[in-house]
Amino acid sequence: MARYTLEELASKISGAKIENCADPKKVQVESVSPVNPGVTNSISFLANKKMLNEAKKTASSIVLTTAEFAKELEVPCLVVDKPDLILAQVLDLIYPPHKFENKIEENAYVHPKAKIGKNCYIGNFASVAEDAEIGDNVILEDGVRIGRGANIGEGSHIGPNNVIHHGVIIGKRFRSFGNCTVGGDGFRFVFANGKHNKIPQVGTVIVGDDVEMGSNSAIDRGGLENTIIGDGCKFDNLVHIGHNCVLGKNVVIAGYTGVAGSTTIGDNVTIGGGCGVADHISIPSGTIVGGGTSVRNSLSKPDIYVGWDYGLTFPEFQKLRVNIKNVVNFQKWARRIKAIESKLGLNAED
Repeated sequence: MARYTLEELASKISGAKIENCADPKKVQVESVSPVNPGVTNSISFLANKKMLNEAKKTASSIVLTTAEFAKELEVPCLVVDKPDLILAQVLDLIYPPHKFENKIEENAYVHPKAKIGKNCYIGNFASVAEDAEIGDNVILEDGVRIGRGANIGEGSHIGPNNVIHHGVIIGKRFRSFGNCTVGGDGFRFVFANGKHNKIPQVGTVIVGDDVEMGSNSAIDRGGLENTIIGDGCKFDNLVHIGHNCVLGKNVVIAGYTGVAGSTTIGDNVTIGGGCGVADHISIPSGTIVGGGTSVRNSLSKPDIYVGWDYGLTFPEFQKLRVNIKNVVNFQKWARRIKAIESKLGLNAED
């Protein structure tokens, strides 16, 4: 961890201002902590009015917040327009990320016909195959496998034990965590002669810039066409993208979600955790799919969709829940009606 005074910290953040502090040179910060309860010599952040009362009681030495909230506090404040965004910068300052050397470890293997850019790190037991190209400032952690003819964009950081298969093209500033696979075969078989016969997958995967993959995620290569992942997509752990899928820009997918093959997803789509998205369908730009939802048909318009079947919008799903409850309770109501009819001496036919 690094230690800063409030004055030093403010000088490193563009546009930051100091409030509620007579001498910012004397206020120290060496950690980041939640606003409740807070810790001495730490900085906390406040971006939501719901936490304002907690911030008024914080033990932290500094609060990263907006000018509006700073007026409500007595603790020294570092004032910025978007504290939740600037928090990332503060975390990098106080907890500097590990800097990898410009080095190829002794146990790594680089094929003589591979091209390695400037200032790269290739970890122990990593391997780079024939005709692969690694851009400048790339980090390949231990155990990474880069297949023949693959291309890794500059500034990328590939986590331990990742496999980037042959011919895959990855854009700039790609980030992946442990045990991811990009470009494995798509799942296609034809049942004949009493067995499942594999269909070769001859497409590849093309990944845009600024894409991130969580641990144990997988993107399948295309069958005849390519699987395409747009700029700025972010995948949580255990996300699977099937062959021939085309994802637009800034698609966010939470953990345990699978997208089946040949599905098209537009820009700025958010898909919650534990979702199942069927094959050969489309999801329009701007759509939100709630966690645990099954999307089996193409969605006609951008909306919030939830439920287990056929892509219901949120209002439609609420109506369905009411109807399901009514059906479950129907037998109880029927018994009560029959009891009332009996007391009234009515002899209604079933």
